[in-house]
Amino acid sequence: MHKLAFLLFSLLFASLAAAQEVQLKALFGTSAMLEVDGQQRLLKSGQTSPEGVKLVEANAGFAVVRVGGRQQKLTLDAPVAARYAEASRAEVRLMPDSRGHYSTSAWVNGRRVNMMVDTGATSIAFNYPTARRLGLNLERAKPIRVSTASGIARAYRLTLDSVTIGGIKLHNVDATVHGGDFPEITLLGNSFLSRVEMQQQRGVLILRARN
Repeated sequence: MHKLAFLLFSLLFASLAAAQEVQLKALFGTSAMLEVDGQQRLLKSGQTSPEGVKLVEANAGFAVVRVGGRQQKLTLDAPVAARYAEASRAEVRLMPDSRGHYSTSAWVNGRRVNMMVDTGATSIAFNYPTARRLGLNLERAKPIRVSTASGIARAYRLTLDSVTIGGIKLHNVDATVHGGDFPEITLLGNSFLSRVEMQQQRGVLILRARN
């Protein structure tokens, strides 16, 4: 009996570890219809399919799935049938929006915020309301002046304890908080991007943790 149970466990583990093909078929509010290795699975946000594919988030515009430590945003216009295998390093795949921008959900000091990739930004950049919502301690931040399209503006420089995107988590990441409502969306700048590997494959931006 124990040998049979061990055999079944081994087969299950091998199945989950094998490469998988995942495709978005339909969106239903906070649920999504996925096709995993030819099998259709209707999942609610937070649920995981028998094949190990987790629906992280779904709404009327897109779905975010996680497989084997990798996370990817899928839309109905670009369902991106992708093959996943167990990753030796954490990896995040981002799809461009209609303007060619890459956006993702991130966790800053344990709190969630949307970010847009900006390779022209020296550091992660927040506007003041977002920084307050995230509970960032500006009293310990260093006041600085930054150049904007409207001229010289007041800002603050500080170090974030942690920034997590998908399975990638970095500690002690530099950030800038602007004094007003700019930028409208938090910018994922080079204080994070320079510490990961970046690659583009057929329009998909891949962020990969370094060893």
